[in-house]
This record gives sequence, C-alpha cells and structure tokens, in this order.
Amino acid sequence: MTSNSPKHDYKLLQSRGQTIIFLNGFRMNFSTWAKVYPELVEQNNVLLYNRLGVGTSNKAIEDQSGEVVVDNLHRLLKQLELKPPYLLVAHSLGGIFANQFARTYPSEISGIVFVESAHPSEIIEQKKFKPNFLVRMINDAMKFIEKRSNPYKYSEADCIEQTDEQLKQLNDFPEIPVSIVTGTKKMPLVPEESFNLHLSYQTELLDLSENSKQFLCAESGHFPQITEAEKVVEAIQDTLSRIKLIKSQ
Repeated sequence: MTSNSPKHDYKLLQSRGQTIIFLNGFRMNFSTWAKVYPELVEQNNVLLYNRLGVGTSNKAIEDQSGEVVVDNLHRLLKQLELKPPYLLVAHSLGGIFANQFARTYPSEISGIVFVESAHPSEIIEQKKFKPNFLVRMINDAMKFIEKRSNPYKYSEADCIEQTDEQLKQLNDFPEIPVSIVTGTKKMPLVPEESFNLHLSYQTELLDLSENSKQFLCAESGHFPQITEAEKVVEAIQDTLSRIKLIKSQ
C-alpha cells in the first residue's frame, strides 16, 4: 500500500448522532444515494464519497483489493476526524468492502445496511454464467475502450479474487445489527439461474449476524436506492433503532 493518502471526492453533512457512511457500487458515483441521504441528515452525520477513479477522486495507482480500499476509507475517516462507531450503508460491490471493514475494524462499526450487496463468494460464482450475445458485445466494447483510455487501471473487479482471499484470512464478522435490502425484480438480460443464485446469496448474508433483517423490494432490481428509496431509508432507520437499543442495554 502507498504511504500517502489519496484525495477523495466527498460530501460531508454534519449534524449530531450516528455517523453514516455510504459505500457506492462498482464505478458508481455517490449521487446514486441522492434519494436516500436527505432523509437522514437532520439527526445524523452523513459521509458520501467516491472511491478512486470515480468523480474527481484520484485515479488508483495500485491494485484496488479490499485491503487497499478499506485502508483508504479508514484514512479518510481519520482525516475528517469522524469518530467511530460508524453505520455503513453499502451497495453492490461496496458491500464486499463494508464486510471487510467490519472484520478489520470490528470495534469501529455499529451496524451495516447491505443494499443489493454482493456476498463475498458471489462475484466469483457469477462468472460461471455466460451473458447473452448482446451483453457480451457491450462488455467487449467497454473493455476495448478502457484498454485504450485506461481510466480504470487497477480495477476493484479485477482484484476480486485477491479480496476474497483477504476476507478468508480475517476475523469473524462482528455481532452487530445488519439489514439486507434485496431487489426481487429480475433485470432484463440477466439469466434466471444467475438471478436465483443472487437471491440465495442475499439470504446467506443474513447469517452474518444473529441481529439481522431482510427488506424485500418488489419493484426494484439492482438499484433499490433509486427505485424504492423509501425502503432503503426504512432499513437504515430500523438499523439505527436496533443500534440505539443495544446502547441503552
């Protein structure tokens, strides 16, 4: 890992109470949370940030394994003087990093809301399914463009096997409140077997903690924070309530 902290594009909305950190999906901008975080800023501190290579954040200069991503986030939190414990709200691939953060710094996490988040083993398993011809054409075209412009060198996705191995070496997941927000609407072009595998892994995420709940979004595919933002807010508020209950005991 590099010794210098990279520059991140972020938005910090400070109030009082719990600090909530939003982790975006792969190559997603923090604007994807625009329908969610305004409901939370009056009584909580909210941090939205873009990982390296997104928005005006620095480009990555090393492999973006989970260990590096978590270390960069931890440095940013120290830089901003945001004191733990934190509630993480993580979408898609961001859920892998939230999982790793919780195992790396268990005393600094009060809860996690996984929004259509990937299970640590899911991304590798999903590679067994071949996309249809149209999707392959789009993917191949994007890869060709990226190789020429190289904006996503050291990609998080390319390091997923390394991240998976890192996770296996870490401590058990802490016993904290967990919420799983799952979109139950299959997206177009997604194979049925792939979608069913994803749903099964969503259920497995419930096993991370005995204090876990699932929130199903019938009108959503992979982006409930956009299509059913109220459900995501409900899950966050529910998790906050469980955190407060633990603190009061």
